[in-house]
Amino acid sequence: MVILLAQVGLAPLIEVQGARPDLLLVFVLFVTARNGRYAGLAAGFLAGLAQDIISLNFIGVMALTKSSVAFWIGFWFDKRERTVPPLAWLVLTAAAAAVQDIVAALFILQGIQVDFGGYLIRTILPATVYTGIVGFIAAMAPFGLRQRQPRTQAPLKPRRLFK
Repeated sequence: MVILLAQVGLAPLIEVQGARPDLLLVFVLFVTARNGRYAGLAAGFLAGLAQDIISLNFIGVMALTKSSVAFWIGFWFDKRERTVPPLAWLVLTAAAAAVQDIVAALFILQGIQVDFGGYLIRTILPATVYTGIVGFIAAMAPFGLRQRQPRTQAPLKPRRLFK
């Protein structure tokens, strides 16, 4: 809820020539890095659905894109057991933002006569760069680990059916 309020209240204040960072996507990527792809999938779906409801856009577009991006980025995190360096966070966040925004634009702009190349350069590219920079800054902040936590499971004890 705090990140959603920051997205709605803070993002317009730090807007640079129409480009707003996607704080919810950065949060979803942090959840994915820390807890795995299924937690990222759930966080992406809930964050995207909340964003859809707040923005009065097509319901489900951002939920679909955020959860899909989190799930696929989770595969990348599953192969690594180390902390991701901040520069890699910049690239990872920017790539996730670009994929999310392009897929969302394909849904939202369907049936509208618009120059997609111009829209890509004027709208999606600046927002992608800005979100990547915010992801880089957030990765350098000392407020949490950006490392997948290994899951420890207690050994299974066989249950005795009869005493």
